[in-house]
Amino acid sequence: MIVCLLALAPEGSRADDVAVGSVRLRGGYDANPQLLPGGRGGAFAGVDAAFAMGRSDGGVDSALSGELQRADYATRGLVPAQRAKITFDIQGDPFAGWTLKSQSSAESIDSATTRSFDAVQNLRLSADGDGVRPFIVGELRYSRLNETNAILTDFLPEDQRFIRATAIPGVKSSFGHGELGVSVNVSATRYETDPDLFGYRRRNERVQPFLFYRAESDLADVSLSVSRLYGTWHDPDFSPVRALLFDLGLTLRSPDKHWQFEATGRRSAADTTFPISPLTISELYSGTLSYSEPDRWRIGATARWLRTAYLDSPFSSSILSYGLTGNYQVNRDWSVGADVLRIHAAVLNGERVDSVLATLSLTRRFVWGEKKLGEKDKKAPAPEAAPLSAPTTAPTPSASAAALY
Repeated sequence: MIVCLLALAPEGSRADDVAVGSVRLRGGYDANPQLLPGGRGGAFAGVDAAFAMGRSDGGVDSALSGELQRADYATRGLVPAQRAKITFDIQGDPFAGWTLKSQSSAESIDSATTRSFDAVQNLRLSADGDGVRPFIVGELRYSRLNETNAILTDFLPEDQRFIRATAIPGVKSSFGHGELGVSVNVSATRYETDPDLFGYRRRNERVQPFLFYRAESDLADVSLSVSRLYGTWHDPDFSPVRALLFDLGLTLRSPDKHWQFEATGRRSAADTTFPISPLTISELYSGTLSYSEPDRWRIGATARWLRTAYLDSPFSSSILSYGLTGNYQVNRDWSVGADVLRIHAAVLNGERVDSVLATLSLTRRFVWGEKKLGEKDKKAPAPEAAPLSAPTTAPTPSASAAALY
């Protein structure tokens, strides 16, 4: 759950401008923030923030959104953790029957285990209308990545820097309340320093065909993305990558809208600085059953399992969490929440770690230009992810926080 910054509309803004945001202050007790054997816990305080601003002017739509997460710990020696991201989208109709969309984003992460920065420029040209519609996406990414590792037991002396160019041609077709499509993701990655500190050549090429589907109705939402990743690395010590990846989502609602069940399943690939691995493969499965009185309160039971495996090595880690969540809507703009989770983890060396995470939160919501917002926009001001984006899991401020957010 992301909590958002106040988005103030500038004086004299147009009638078709819109801005939403909220700020959440949270605090509580984290028994083992980094999920380490013998790890120390204690009180923590944090702020989660995000905003979204949009404008429609003369057939050109633009949007600016941002996110911020930060956690500070009372226990001496636990460094603060922070994640920040900003995204700018603009789209128009440069040719009859076609839409061109540009997305520029920058994201930084700074925690006890990860330091990273990503700058991404994405262009998407897609056909309008009904029936089968072609599209093509071009993306250029600059990344810096540094992770703690088992060999140095600390961060690398220097960040690994790389550039990735990607092209994604595809077709899709809409029918009723659904959409079905196919695409293929072709990319090449080049590192600034090759070979790296440990003598490995990490440059690589990847081909990833996708099949995606999504449908919505009053009682159920379904999304599915399945792909096969074929990756070739230039180092003979890295095996060719052949991996089945997927991103599944299911939401079921009772006719009276009181009960809701949400389930997700995801298998995704991510870059790593781990010396002997070309990639990590993560599997995430989660489910939440909740009961709510609309616009008043909600209580739910949740469970989540995350496993990360390092290819070409025997190492993996996992986190299992389960617990209760609750939220009470004081009025239209203010709400309070509480979460209690039990966490069981297995770290890279196989040791078992247990933890407890208890959180209280206070959220303030802001809306300007509300008459222009639909119900879906009010609930989720952040832009929706494209169905053909490679499945990813956003990093969280701490290892134990990954069990909650």
